[in-house]
Amino acid sequence: MMKHLSPISAALLLSSCATPTVNLSTPEPVKVEIDMRIDVYQHSGEQTEKTDSAKPAADPATTRRNRMTEVQALKNSRVAGEGGDGLLSLRVDPPGDYGDWARATVSAENADRMALMKAEAARLKVPLTDIQKKQAAMAQKMAFNDEWIEVENDNGLREWIQKSE
Repeated sequence: MMKHLSPISAALLLSSCATPTVNLSTPEPVKVEIDMRIDVYQHSGEQTEKTDSAKPAADPATTRRNRMTEVQALKNSRVAGEGGDGLLSLRVDPPGDYGDWARATVSAENADRMALMKAEAARLKVPLTDIQKKQAAMAQKMAFNDEWIEVENDNGLREWIQKSE
């Protein structure tokens, strides 16, 4: 008996086998329905100011979260630090556009922090200063090494130090 088939006999044997037919076409074309709406508005400067002022104020927690990168950049560059009153303090007043941006960022951050702290004080029915101390302690704890933090010294006075662990 032959142990191996010759290539020619293998080809003849395989060519005589019927292969199954696979139909890849669809009886009807595939239909995709797309419903899209595009609104394009162009406002003059006057209209934009009117609509912006009528807009409700954004949630302070959301705007703080959106500003987190900028605040951290100010703290990393040692321009700002965490104050003992729960607010961000500008430690260095940079000149030019960067200084304007830094002042605006710190001001906006502090407005949001104060709004959140006032709401928390009202909710808990405690003095605002208690909430500020709590927030300051949390911010100091979460600060990275070498960031500026304002701590209370042995005399009860606040002083700025760079955090080190």
